[in-house]
Amino acid sequence: MTIPLVTLQDGKLKGQISTDFLGGKYYSFLGIPYAKAPIKNLRFKAPVPVEPWTGIRDATREGPECPSYHSLFTYYVGSEDNCLNLNVYTKHLSCNSTSLKPVMVWIHGGAFLRGSNRSEMFSPDYLITEDIVLVCINYRLGILGFLSLEDSSLEVPGNAGLKDMVLALQWVQKNIQQFCGDPNNVTIFGESAGSAAVHYLLLSPLSKGLFHKAIAQSGCSLNSWAKGCTNGILAAKNLGYEEKDERKILEYLMNVPARKMVEAQGKILDPFTVATIRPFGPVVEKYGKGAFLCEDPINVIKSGKFHQVPLIMGYTSREGMLFVFLNELKFGRQRKNFEEEIFFDRKVNMDSRASEQCALAIKKFYKQEEDQPEKEIDAFYLLRTDNLFLYGIHNCVSQQKLVSQAPIYFYRMTLETVNNHVKEICSSKHVYILMVLYFLISKLGDGFIKNFLLKLTKLIPQNKRTGTCHGDDLYYLFRTCMNEKFDDGDENNTYIMRFVRLWVNFARTGDPTPDKNDPLIEIKWTPVNRNENCLLNIDKELKMLLDPDLERVKFWADLFKE
Repeated sequence: MTIPLVTLQDGKLKGQISTDFLGGKYYSFLGIPYAKAPIKNLRFKAPVPVEPWTGIRDATREGPECPSYHSLFTYYVGSEDNCLNLNVYTKHLSCNSTSLKPVMVWIHGGAFLRGSNRSEMFSPDYLITEDIVLVCINYRLGILGFLSLEDSSLEVPGNAGLKDMVLALQWVQKNIQQFCGDPNNVTIFGESAGSAAVHYLLLSPLSKGLFHKAIAQSGCSLNSWAKGCTNGILAAKNLGYEEKDERKILEYLMNVPARKMVEAQGKILDPFTVATIRPFGPVVEKYGKGAFLCEDPINVIKSGKFHQVPLIMGYTSREGMLFVFLNELKFGRQRKNFEEEIFFDRKVNMDSRASEQCALAIKKFYKQEEDQPEKEIDAFYLLRTDNLFLYGIHNCVSQQKLVSQAPIYFYRMTLETVNNHVKEICSSKHVYILMVLYFLISKLGDGFIKNFLLKLTKLIPQNKRTGTCHGDDLYYLFRTCMNEKFDDGDENNTYIMRFVRLWVNFARTGDPTPDKNDPLIEIKWTPVNRNENCLLNIDKELKMLLDPDLERVKFWADLFKE
């Protein structure tokens, strides 16, 4: 292979040649800008397409993250200059119109506060073994991506980070054919906040025609944590600027360094419960042309005015494990105030008779009065799984299927292997030692020392925990800095390749199990129907089940009816 060169409408790119999980070659083009740097008068505003460049742009190094704290290690990263960039990975650079490949566009998670497209967490080495084109995008985060002001004359209605995603998808439509990608076969997929973003894109009028299939992993627009609010006064207050006038606040924020802004939003104690609205996230826009979202998501769903494309949506069996762990890390112990488990949008007043009754019902249903610590903590994981994720996701599937003209494939992931690294962190008896090892591993290339340190991580004692944690699915789609390289024939390779095959089959055809003779899968994944939510349980063995967690979903639905 010679040095890869690509000519786009905006200019030429020089990429590099890389090696995938199975030893095959592919091309990487990194840090490609799709928008102007969101600085000066573009800060907080909708993104503007990048200007053409002259000469050959070096695309062999990853671009900067959008300003935030690192997803794993919490130090400050990023730069506003060229943070709106994307990475493209492809096996081919020469093809004709009949041999174009399906395109998969990855949207990272991180609570709309952190995360990036960088390969330390989202290496293409697993997915690119299949014949696809993979695109991983950045978008603005926190205050910089989700500042929302009431004053319409200021033209900051919110959702700048979501509008970044729309512009990235427009870039894909314009340029992906140069990487042998098919602009008429684009699948968007994401996890956590990235999953909620995928669902918001499904509902937004701005993204019409920009994608043709969607995969939402552990998040949707109906999850309470995926909703933001007007937040200018709060942002200013946490920066030490006591002002109520939004015009003055915007003038002030325009000149605050990005790092100081990230530090300020980090001061907001966020117990990540359903009781309060989170300040920086997607909003229903109240004014302005080109709104990303101008109607409540549930109304868009019920009306059927969303993009009618095939959808995969699902969750992991113990999503809540991560958030119980994070709260313990932040507050020193788990706060078990069951009134904090009541959804803020149900408008049940705290400390009221109704609130006390709801809290008592929740405590009883999730067996939090029993003196059996192991069972109690697992039940608490389920509680947080259900009210943070499952109830909203299940409601989304159940409502959307009634008006959807396209299939909806539902899943639950219960797979537990050595690749479940988020669970490994949450269960560790010496989490800080484990994180130091992972930090060192992240700074090393493949080699003997990295392999030795990976083996050391497996010697750290673990608390016994069951279930698949929020984020564990990532390690079966992307090779991260924490993933081991398994020997040929190792069963862990099978679990990775099966997960990849399901997702790529769907991206290619709209059906995750089109081949009856595929030895990796050997099951037919049927979509939900009007009468029942059939579900694929993704474990060491694939099984079709009928709504296995329905009793817990019904508890929450009935609780608020009463």
